[in-house]
Amino acid sequence: MKEFSNPPLRRVMLNMPPSYGKTETIARTFIPWALGNNPYRKFIYISYSDDLGRKINKQIRELMHSQFYRSIFGTPLFIQANSSEFILKQGGGLFVTTLKGAITGFHADSILIDDPIKVENMKSKKEREFVNQAFKDSILTRLQDKDSNITILMQRLGEDDLCGFLLNERHFSQDIIKEWKVLKMEALNKEKTLYQVGKFSYEREANEPLFMKKHDLEGLKALKAQMGDDEFFTQYQQEPQASESGFFLLENFKTIPSFEMKEQKEYIFFDGAFAINARADNRALVVVGVENHGENSVRYVLKNCFYGIWDEMQTCEHIIETLINYPNARVYMESEGGGLILHRLLQREIVRVNENLKRQNKPLINNIIEVYPANRKISKVEKIKAMRAYYNSGALVFLNQAFGLNQIKKELLSFNPEKPFRKDDCIDALASCIAHKDTLPPAALKMPLQKSGRSVYQSGWNI
Repeated sequence: MKEFSNPPLRRVMLNMPPSYGKTETIARTFIPWALGNNPYRKFIYISYSDDLGRKINKQIRELMHSQFYRSIFGTPLFIQANSSEFILKQGGGLFVTTLKGAITGFHADSILIDDPIKVENMKSKKEREFVNQAFKDSILTRLQDKDSNITILMQRLGEDDLCGFLLNERHFSQDIIKEWKVLKMEALNKEKTLYQVGKFSYEREANEPLFMKKHDLEGLKALKAQMGDDEFFTQYQQEPQASESGFFLLENFKTIPSFEMKEQKEYIFFDGAFAINARADNRALVVVGVENHGENSVRYVLKNCFYGIWDEMQTCEHIIETLINYPNARVYMESEGGGLILHRLLQREIVRVNENLKRQNKPLINNIIEVYPANRKISKVEKIKAMRAYYNSGALVFLNQAFGLNQIKKELLSFNPEKPFRKDDCIDALASCIAHKDTLPPAALKMPLQKSGRSVYQSGWNI
C-alpha cells in the first residue's frame, strides 16, 4: 500500500517514466493552481534546460491571464514579469533556472526540480557530479525557512543520478535520507497497489500499466525488448542499474580489428546462474583468444560474449552453437551452480547434434570440455578486480565486432567492488578465463640468444 501523509511534506521524490506528464504535473498545472490558492507563495522551478524553463514560465503566465483561470481564481496582478521570473502583487511568484544557473536574490517556499540532467549527460561522470554538487551547494541555501519544500520529479537514470546521490549513505546520514518521501511510479507494477490521497483512493491491479493510453501491456513489452533490461528497468520501472563507477575507466576500454589478432589459443568459459526467473542472474559464456604479444607478454582478446536468462536446454543450445563456431576452443565450466548437471545434459545434446552432423557429412563437435571446482581462496569480486592490471595495460582488449560488446562494457564500467552489481556475469566469466592456470598462449618460437656478437638460435628443428 502506498501511503500519502496529509501534513505537508518537506522533501519529496516522485519518480516516473519519461514523457508521462512530469512537466505538466509539476509545472504547467501545479504552479498556477498553487498560486491561485496562495498568491503569497514563492516557487523556484529547475530543469536541465534554460529554454524549457523560459517556455514553462511563459505558458504559466498565459494560463493565469486566461479567462478560464480568472473565472476560478480572479485576475492575478503582476508587478514584474520577464522570461526568467514573475512576481505577483502579494509577493508570490516564480523563478526558473537550471542547476548550472545562478540562483541569487530569490528564496522560495517550494523548489520544484524537473529532470535536472539530460539523459545523454548521464554518461559523463563530470556532468553527474556537477549536478549533484550544485544541489548540495545551492538549492538548500535558497529555501525560505525550515518548513519550505523541495520536490524532485524525475525519471531514474542510474544509481548516481540526483535521487541516488541524495539517498546514498556515503553522502548523507540516515536521518537526512529518511526525510525524503520517495514515491515510485512504475510503468508496470508487479503487485496490486492501493494509492490513497485524503479521501481519494485508487487500487491498481497487478501488471496494470501506469499510463494505458501511452503504453499498454504489449507496448511495454515491446519497449523493453527494444531498450534492453537495464535501460527499461532504470527509466520505466524506476529501478536504476549501476552506472560508471570508476574502477574500470572508459578511456582504457580498447577495441581492435580482427586483422590485428595474432596466432591464438581459444577458450570458452561459461558462468552459470543459481536460479531461472525474471530476477535471476544472466548465464554467460565468453570466447577469449590468448596470444603472445610483445616480449614476454600475453594478450587476452574478448572475441564474443553470449548471455541471457536461459533454461538448461537453451543453455546447451547456445554452448553447442559456440562449439561449432569455435571447434578448436577448449571449454571450461564451474561445477557449482548446477554445472555438473548441465555438463551431463550438454554431453547428451552433443551426441544428438553429432549424429545429425554425421548424417550431413559435417565435422563433429570434439571440443575438450572440462568441469572444474571454483577457487574458494579468491572471491568473485577479487577475481574481477584482478583484471584491472590487464585492462589498464592493454593486455586485455576487445574485438570490435564481438557480440555482446556493449554488455561487457556496461558491466566493466559499472563494476564497484564496494557494492557489487548483480549483473556482472559476463565479466565474471571473462575474469575466470584470465585467472585460470590453463589459459595460455600458443607456444612461442624461442628467440635467438646473443653471445659474443653472434646469434645462436635454439630450435626444435633438425636440419
